[in-house]
Amino acid sequence: MVAHAPNSQVNGKSPTQSAFQFYFGGLDAFGHAYDPLLKGVARTQLEMLGFLNRRAQAYMQIPARVAQCRTPQDLFNAQVQFWQAAYQDYTESAGRVTNAMAACSLPNLAAMVSEDVRNARDYIAFPDTPEPAATPSRSRERKAA
Repeated sequence: MVAHAPNSQVNGKSPTQSAFQFYFGGLDAFGHAYDPLLKGVARTQLEMLGFLNRRAQAYMQIPARVAQCRTPQDLFNAQVQFWQAAYQDYTESAGRVTNAMAACSLPNLAAMVSEDVRNARDYIAFPDTPEPAATPSRSRERKAA
């Protein structure tokens, strides 16, 4: 007599394996759904770190540049160059951060919502209330008995 093997042993998967496969498949779908948002956030953080790195290097170069100054005019020129570079870094980085954050803004978030949720409508039907029938107005006059 031959014993029948359960389905999990026939296809080589145990019940726990299919449960984990289901779980990690859901995580994969979650990752794909939020991919544009996460990429935009990552680009924003990368740009902000790059900006902070450039500005920190510029601040650390100040003593070396000031040490090379021989006249007050040289000192003034070094300060002007520093602030011009700072302004340029601020504007370029602000533009890049804005572009990166725009990539993860509302249109991309709306694309992540499923089609069923976006097209769902609330169909609550209220019955039409009948208008009150015109009631004959009672006269205020009293009739004598």
